[in-house]
Amino acid sequence: MKNISIIICAIVLCSFSVDTSKSQVKSLLTSGKWFVESVQESGQEPEMVENKNDEWVVFHEEGKVEENLYGEITKSTWEYSDKDKSIRIIGDKSVTKKIIEITDSKLTIEFIEDIVSGEVLMVNYTK
Repeated sequence: MKNISIIICAIVLCSFSVDTSKSQVKSLLTSGKWFVESVQESGQEPEMVENKNDEWVVFHEEGKVEENLYGEITKSTWEYSDKDKSIRIIGDKSVTKKIIEITDSKLTIEFIEDIVSGEVLMVNYTK
């Protein structure tokens, strides 16, 4: 009987920690404006952004996202997948971006920019 109680407690704690992890990532994503610090294409040296205030992304809690890239602001929706540790941006076209690292002040994502060429972009954001 004691072993069953221990197993049930372990399952409950594991379930809670998974939910906490997902909510922590969502909380970090929606904690403010993320500014593009650098972009790296297919393993090349990262290219630093000259004026970091010009390129940014904001994830809103209700599932909306705003991006300013190359002077053009787009508004879309977003979903987070804890299973894949990825963000799916849904707009004119859907893009899935894998979260490589996320902290209070740093976000690194990776995604395939061009399916035909297989060109992979890694973008570093800061607050």
